[in-house]
Amino acid sequence: MGAMDYLKAAQPRLVALFLATTLTAMVLAGGPPPLTAAAVLAATALSVGGATLLNNHLERERDRTMARTRRRPTASGRLAPGRALAAGLGASAAGALALWAIAGGLAAGSTVAGGAFYVLVYTLLLKPRLAVSAVPGGLAGVFPALVGWAASGAPWAGSLLFLCALILAWSPAHSWALTLALVDEYRAAGTPTPATAYGERPARLLIAASVAVLTAVTAAPVLTGLYGPAYGLAAGAADLVLWAFTLRLLARPSPAAAWALFKASGPCLAAILAGALAGNLL
Repeated sequence: MGAMDYLKAAQPRLVALFLATTLTAMVLAGGPPPLTAAAVLAATALSVGGATLLNNHLERERDRTMARTRRRPTASGRLAPGRALAAGLGASAAGALALWAIAGGLAAGSTVAGGAFYVLVYTLLLKPRLAVSAVPGGLAGVFPALVGWAASGAPWAGSLLFLCALILAWSPAHSWALTLALVDEYRAAGTPTPATAYGERPARLLIAASVAVLTAVTAAPVLTGLYGPAYGLAAGAADLVLWAFTLRLLARPSPAAAWALFKASGPCLAAILAGALAGNLL
């Protein structure tokens, strides 16, 4: 057991995704000074990493049944349960306290609420029981955006509402594509997903419906004039890519097609966020 096991259990790629929304929110809100923004990102990373550590601690038994997750430090036993629990609680608390000192009570409260929702509501209550848990589960990605906006001190605005709606609309297709690609593993683990609960064809249709909702959300800033042409180009390109992979999944269903959509969805979200930043700045 070493520092790398703690880092891997904190899931750096997931933390980076959440930090992208925090940074986007700060910039769209006119953000704090650069040094303050960097401190907010560091504290948010600590808090989110703590929550993912706790999530992996709670799911270690289920993770052992799945090839994709059985090598995680908590599932493999390299990181003892007690140590993972202590590290997760410690990092979450340290991140919240740091945000309180740097950005105030609203930012700190948002990260505490986000961690509690992700660990207690989503992981413990919704995911083991609800096949479409990814719909409410998208709220976990909204809280880091609220942290960034609160840190800026700006009043609520259309950009924040769009960012929250974007994250909520993006999450289901991203999650369901993964669970469809690995449907046999999720079935063996006893985790309900659209594919295991309703069948693979209904799961594909739900993914397409989710991408349609996401397309409508990404079109809203163009129709309302919230952002400029740079956003429209980036969001339009991202939507085309998502639909190309979605139509491929519908026309030629396979685990590989579902996996390809899952892998493409992250970069597409990044492109939309970058387009919002460019559209706002230009």
